[in-house]
Amino acid sequence: LTRAAEALFTSQPAISAQIKALEDELGVQLFSRTPRGMLLTAAGAQLYAQARTTLSAAEALKQQAQQLSNAVVGELRVGIHTDFDYLQIGELFRLSTERHPQLVPHFLISSSSTVVQELRQNKLDAGFMFGPCSAADAVALHLQEVPMRLIGPAAWREQIVDAPLPALARLPWVYTSRSCVFYQLFETLFAELEQAPKEIVWCDVEDAVRTLIRSEAGLSIVKLSDAELAEAQGYGCTWQGELPALELNFVTLKQREHEPAIAALRACIEALWQPQQAALKRSS
Repeated sequence: LTRAAEALFTSQPAISAQIKALEDELGVQLFSRTPRGMLLTAAGAQLYAQARTTLSAAEALKQQAQQLSNAVVGELRVGIHTDFDYLQIGELFRLSTERHPQLVPHFLISSSSTVVQELRQNKLDAGFMFGPCSAADAVALHLQEVPMRLIGPAAWREQIVDAPLPALARLPWVYTSRSCVFYQLFETLFAELEQAPKEIVWCDVEDAVRTLIRSEAGLSIVKLSDAELAEAQGYGCTWQGELPALELNFVTLKQREHEPAIAALRACIEALWQPQQAALKRSS
């Protein structure tokens, strides 16, 4: 008891009282006193092994709790508004899993015009969008200025490549709805013309827009990467005029931006996109 008291920085009577209280609680005599000191009884010896297991489990629980306090745990619903490859979703999943094994992102189809509303309705936790985020209750991480191009069917090349805008306005077009940020580019393009295109097919899905161009339904405005792919695959041709770029942003609600899971995913996105931003600045 003396050595135990020294090891535990307490007094011998205090330890004796604790042992007595434990024996009373369990209803079993754990120790017997002998001239050589305290010895475990047969019952005490059997309970000793269980006591060590119990204390080890308690310590393991404490360590796991400490690890979880520093770990990011949970699921996130992330809105995707354009091509998964363009947004590097595969790389994002790999990096987030590597950094935070217990964070599970779910990637759901969304759109630039609806993502903020879906955040407010708790249908999404975060999302990507084209165009500026003007919502007062949302915060945006700017990722890139996205170059845009006007393209049409390859068979119309002579009518498109060097054509003036009035001539292009007389051709059929594939437009997005007025709620889409791409529609603003159409308006900007034809703002100074007396007459905008009249023959229009309406379509809000980028993949469908590309399909309609391939089917020679009309001209449209797409990302530079889509225009280059259309040229490479031989179904599209690009107008040589200039178009304004679109912002690419990652958005979430202000009141949630510091939640551990959202902050962790945001950090992964920054790690993926910052090198590209630096490369673009050097090239410019």
